[in-house]
Formats: sequence, C-alpha cells, structure tokens
Amino acid sequence: MNFGENIQEWFSVQIGALFFVVIGAMAIFFLAKREFSRFVGFAVFALIVGVFVFTPESVKSLGGKLWATVFGA
Repeated sequence: MNFGENIQEWFSVQIGALFFVVIGAMAIFFLAKREFSRFVGFAVFALIVGVFVFTPESVKSLGGKLWATVFGA
C-alpha cells in the first residue's frame, strides 16, 4: 500500500480547485474594473501555469517530440 500517492492525489484535487477559484476571482476583478489588457495577460499567464503545474507529463512528451522533430531521432 502506498499512502503517499493517495495524499498527493487528494492535495492535487484540492489545490486545483483553489487555483481555479483564484483565477475566476481575478478574472472577475479585472473585468469589473474594465482592465481588459491586464485580464488577457493574466489569462495567458494562468493558462501557462495551469498546464505546467497540472499536466507536466504532456509538457514533457511535447518537449521530447519537439526535440526529436528539430534535431532528429
């Protein structure tokens, strides 16, 4: 039995939910103040952070495929 994996999965789910709540609150804040350029910049930043934090396996495989395409297998 590996207890660490269950704890890691639980924290990942909880932090993911908190991450999306914070992103939603910031988006509403920027849109309510009509700061559209800051909203777009924050949305792009949140998208990049979300991908790197929550799906690092896909980033790793994409990097490997890109490396193989550019420099050969």
